[in-house]
Amino acid sequence: MVQPTIHSPSARVYLEFDVPTDIPAKEDGWTRFVCLSDTHSEVHWDRGGRMPRGDVLLHAGDLSSWGKVRNLRKTIDWLGELDGYRSKIIIAGNHDLWLDDKSEDLNKFEDLERTKMLNECQEMMAELRLKEKGLIYLQYEETKSKAGEKEWAVYGSPASPRHSEGSFQYETKKEAEEIHARIPCHTEILLTHTPPYGLEKLDKTRKGKHVGCKSLAARLDSGDLPRCRLHVFGHIHEAVGAVIIPATEGRAVERVAVNAAIRHRGKPIVVDLKNEC
Repeated sequence: MVQPTIHSPSARVYLEFDVPTDIPAKEDGWTRFVCLSDTHSEVHWDRGGRMPRGDVLLHAGDLSSWGKVRNLRKTIDWLGELDGYRSKIIIAGNHDLWLDDKSEDLNKFEDLERTKMLNECQEMMAELRLKEKGLIYLQYEETKSKAGEKEWAVYGSPASPRHSEGSFQYETKKEAEEIHARIPCHTEILLTHTPPYGLEKLDKTRKGKHVGCKSLAARLDSGDLPRCRLHVFGHIHEAVGAVIIPATEGRAVERVAVNAAIRHRGKPIVVDLKNEC
């Protein structure tokens, strides 16, 4: 059995494991989160039964490779086939182009193609269809996820600062602040596609540049989210990893921050949180 890579009295994070059986069974009174992001239409780790199981599966966006129907369907079908979770919660990212009907980048397509693709993707992601697959899709929305006697407040946002073409991107400080002001103050589990700016190495590119969102970082550091205990994101593939941020005077609980981009790592990150904190 492997030991947690990083841990505290109320959190355990497993980064270094080869197969799910390396990870100790979850203790009573804890919730196990299996975190991943940036799968980009690739099926990772399962089909052979190797995906770790837990209470909640969290996917932090870039479900597909540019959002084409066949690519998005591949990911949704794969996630839908995964069992052994009480809930599976997903968001989009900048590559999930056809899930953002407001994206200016859709204007390069002919009207007929644009309408057809949007309709097909939105039909695929309809709440009833996803519910049949055990999936919850959040787009600037919140939900509840229950594990034992504990009910977690979860919020998901697909947005990220504009880098190139893509979906759910913002360009101005005002846009960023408006987007992150939507996060409810009672959020306990936060899913965003973008990392916050300057958090250890979790938003650093291979060129050594921090590219996370300053507005999101400011909101997280402001004390406005005093109950947020887990923040899962992706987007910057090479910055995969996790840190535990200690509680402060303005934030009553510690927060586990996870860049769960699976593209380079090839496997998810497992986080156990103690329920009573």
